[in-house]
Amino acid sequence: MGRKNIAWDGISFDIPSEFEVSGIDKSFIQLDNGEHPCAEIRWYDSGKTYKEQNYFRQLAKKIEAASGIKIESSVLPSTWKKPLERFHSTAFYWQSDLSTGRGVMFYCAKTSNVMLIQFIGKGGEQLDSAATMLFESIKFYNTEEYTPWRIYDMEAKLPISYKLDTFEFKPGRFKIGLCNENESISLYRISPADTILKERSLGEFSQEFFEDDIKRLNLSIAELQFDTGSTCMFGQEKKPSAAKLTMSKLSSKRRPFGQIEARYTKQANRIQAVLICSRATIPEDRMQHIFENYTIVR
Repeated sequence: MGRKNIAWDGISFDIPSEFEVSGIDKSFIQLDNGEHPCAEIRWYDSGKTYKEQNYFRQLAKKIEAASGIKIESSVLPSTWKKPLERFHSTAFYWQSDLSTGRGVMFYCAKTSNVMLIQFIGKGGEQLDSAATMLFESIKFYNTEEYTPWRIYDMEAKLPISYKLDTFEFKPGRFKIGLCNENESISLYRISPADTILKERSLGEFSQEFFEDDIKRLNLSIAELQFDTGSTCMFGQEKKPSAAKLTMSKLSSKRRPFGQIEARYTKQANRIQAVLICSRATIPEDRMQHIFENYTIVR
């Protein structure tokens, strides 16, 4: 069975290559097997006072209140025991007029994370294999130095201090926005590039796409063309005003320093772009370092 890796909001895991992400939110992913939703994955920060039965009852009550479905604890399936032996696990099942499901809640003591995974439908060999694959490969990153991001055809790696702030996955336009106390980084993936750039340059498109950010940050453009694509960069020629610098000291959401860079490569037929907003001067190699860790997966 082929596999692919998903990395989102502090965790990563493998799923069968035919599965697709069909729903996404902070600390939540829904998977589709090509015909219908087949799995839901949720994770929570439990803190240091985790008590298995109390937590399970609380989650069960929340789900019952939201959906009307009653969740009951059950025996852990034999094929799940070995891949889940590193966690404290509680198996469960549910049944409604339209469907059935089973799942597991488990706790990772090292990272203080609780994960709730449920598989929708009667199961079978495909779901059993997918469950084993997912359980064996699940990894939490909140105690690591870097966090991976790998969703659809976007792949990136950034320091753990950058947390998910905003995201958008619309046809032809993907965006992941991350931030820490001093800086925000927005990663963009735009397609199909050959159609978008058919009658305009990358610089012209970028000036329109980032119009509000360019004005807000007072950025100017430099554009480079080459045989296999193009790059355009927007930087600040003048230091932000004293008023803007003062406001940034009073509020972490005020980030007067900024840079934008957009890249187009014919092979991927995608436009990658990065927007940095910071409370402090941005190092010259900052953008280059981000692009070294941000790629399009084909």
